[in-house]
Amino acid sequence: MPITPGRPERRARLARALGLERNPLRRVSDRAEAWIRVGLLALFLIAGPMTALAAGGWAYHAGISVARVQPAQGSPVTVPGVVSQPGPVGDMAKGRAVGQARRSWSQDAAASARTAEVLAEVVTLALTALVLLAALRLTTALLTRRRLAAWGTDWSRVEPQWSSGRP
Repeated sequence: MPITPGRPERRARLARALGLERNPLRRVSDRAEAWIRVGLLALFLIAGPMTALAAGGWAYHAGISVARVQPAQGSPVTVPGVVSQPGPVGDMAKGRAVGQARRSWSQDAAASARTAEVLAEVVTLALTALVLLAALRLTTALLTRRRLAAWGTDWSRVEPQWSSGRP
């Protein structure tokens, strides 16, 4: 890709956008803020999916273990359209009805556990993003406060030279 004169290449533009270039007008706090932003983004991209998957796995296993306990404690499950009383076919119909009832219960439990898993993953990822954004906001506020204090100090040194002849 040819580089047009006067237009910096992509890496230089990205470094400038992130505040990581070697601009002499950038203060130390500007560089620190840029590195904190990059670090929090990397933390979100690495730790976010890991925590979301861990929370999803925990929710799935909790849902499955609850589903295993419920059939033993719950009432019998009937599946619509299935004969649950021994009829002319005998015990074979009853065995099939019980088997289908168990499969229905376990399928519902697995679907519920999968839903809980996905919900836990999404909520965990969103909470991770919110916590990291709050940390970024707090850091930016502290750095801005420090910048303004430094600017005030510098201005108090320079201001008498600039306003020496003015009322």
